[in-house]
Amino acid sequence: MDRKDKVMEFIAMFEGLRRYRRWFRDHSIPVRKNEMMLLMYLVHNLPSDSVGMQPSELGERLRLTRPTITTMVNGLEGKGYVVRLNDEEDRRVVYVRPTESGMELVREAQANFATNIGDLIDYLGEGDSQELLRIMKRVRQFMDSRKTNEARGTDECGD
Repeated sequence: MDRKDKVMEFIAMFEGLRRYRRWFRDHSIPVRKNEMMLLMYLVHNLPSDSVGMQPSELGERLRLTRPTITTMVNGLEGKGYVVRLNDEEDRRVVYVRPTESGMELVREAQANFATNIGDLIDYLGEGDSQELLRIMKRVRQFMDSRKTNEARGTDECGD
């Protein structure tokens, strides 16, 4: 197979896999994908002793605009998955933190995702699972290297 044919086969395979991306998400999750991303970020990055995270900080960390964060927080708050808390000293300062039902939703989504990945591992078997993981790590290294080189203004990409 020549390079052009390989490239076309890769494109077809990636496109085919992209169609199944929802397989990894539970269709019964009652929030949009971007809302779940924000909720997962809060659950995994908010220290347990913290009041919450300011929307501006969430925007910086998730690289989203303030209006986008506000819309997402409004949606999650309306569904009972996050709460807004005012700072005791300065009422203009607002913090966002997940509720217990928000944390439970994240746990359920992660359990569903883990089940789906486990099913894939069972289907592939030990050897193919390890090989796929090895190749995926190399692809990730390639992509990271490409991104770093683009930031530096070079075209080199090493192993």
